[in-house]
Amino acid sequence: MREIIFYRTSTGYCPVEKFLDLLPFKHAKKVSWVLSLIEDLPMVPKQYFKKLVNTDDIWEVRVKSGGEAYRFLGFFDGSNLVVLDYAFQKKTQKPLKTQSKLLKNGKETISKGGQAMSDLQNYIAKRKVLDSNFAKDYDKGYKDFKIGVMLKIAREESGFTQEQLAQKLKTKKSAISRIENHAEDIKLSTLDRFAQALGKTLLVEVA
Repeated sequence: MREIIFYRTSTGYCPVEKFLDLLPFKHAKKVSWVLSLIEDLPMVPKQYFKKLVNTDDIWEVRVKSGGEAYRFLGFFDGSNLVVLDYAFQKKTQKPLKTQSKLLKNGKETISKGGQAMSDLQNYIAKRKVLDSNFAKDYDKGYKDFKIGVMLKIAREESGFTQEQLAQKLKTKKSAISRIENHAEDIKLSTLDRFAQALGKTLLVEVA
């Protein structure tokens, strides 16, 4: 799987960590969940992670939380390592030319082997210690969020729209959308029905 690491400048400044530290805990949680998805899942929906066209291999992470839209830019270092070295809020984003310059400088520094890094999981662990609101139900929230995304991936792989799946399950499209956005407290029986409707089998593993 991928590993997400945050770029630091030669002076020790980390743009992504600084950005995350300034976010309210609910928004920082959602950002951390999306970034963790990119580490954990081999396929990530394009609504969260995609390569930007007409750029020098720049990838974008998209996060929506509480009416705000956040963007994180980065690049692959090697075959499966994502380095994120800039973040911005959609309403106040800088021109792409400026972002590309920053990313180019980061790439050049890394290629020379002079970079300092801190990874996503270290940041999450540190934030949990420093911010009790961020830590509260963090792991359960991520599990629910991840299940919802996995269900969306399974639906799309099976060629179903939300409307079509809702018809098979005799429910409303809004119910499918709610589950896919955050499968909070979803029952195993509901997961099994969801899987069967897609022609798949639900496998439960205890680790």
